[in-house]
Amino acid sequence: MRTTFGGLPACAVTLALGGALLGAAAPAAAAEPLPAFSFADCPALPSGADPVFWQCNVAITYGGTFKLGSINQTISSPITLTYANGFDPETLEEKVVFGSFKASKFLVQPGLFGDPFVTAVYAQPKYAGGFGLQDSKVQLGLKVNVQNPLLGGNCFIGSAAKPISLNLGITATSPPPPNTPIEGSPPEVVQDDPPVLKTTVVDNAFAVPKATGCGAGLGLLDLAVNLYAGLPSAAGKNTAIFKQYVSFKTYDQL
Repeated sequence: MRTTFGGLPACAVTLALGGALLGAAAPAAAAEPLPAFSFADCPALPSGADPVFWQCNVAITYGGTFKLGSINQTISSPITLTYANGFDPETLEEKVVFGSFKASKFLVQPGLFGDPFVTAVYAQPKYAGGFGLQDSKVQLGLKVNVQNPLLGGNCFIGSAAKPISLNLGITATSPPPPNTPIEGSPPEVVQDDPPVLKTTVVDNAFAVPKATGCGAGLGLLDLAVNLYAGLPSAAGKNTAIFKQYVSFKTYDQL
């Protein structure tokens, strides 16, 4: 028998949690229209995994802020994370499998004289590896592609070797100064069928590495980008606040 919280599978609430889903109260009305959830990117399960004990989770970040050094960006377009988690019913060993990470580019610096093409600067978060679940927090490695015709296509803040390493949860953070502890919000049921949870996950204790590869892929403009963005930025000077909707299906339902 699967463990449940308020009628929901325990593994269903792992992403947003940082804690247990409370109660089985009637769903609260969502303040905004719910996003459309696609399970097309659900990853293949490990060999021998029982689909009954595994589920695919889709977390859509619809709002919040992402502060990296001097860049303080309001999240206005969705960021979608898809992954699977489950356990072995005999050993109770928990496992997680990454599916996909999708995010649109956002405007960082408006173009001179309203120009949206040549002089405007955009940034697009991308997956850099290192996904996991530990201590009820989501571990997520990101890199940010800084986009502008003068910067070329390989200007990145962070990399697979030196990612922006987030530990997203709802419990109080423990950042070094000048940041102070912040908390997310516990998952709230906003829809029963299909199930949708609403939550806010946070981290303000991560560091941000310097940008590299800016300017024809040769790093000719690395210094300019790093001066503008205040990079590298030590832990305690950066913040991620992700407001999310999360939905899920067990693999025997897919």
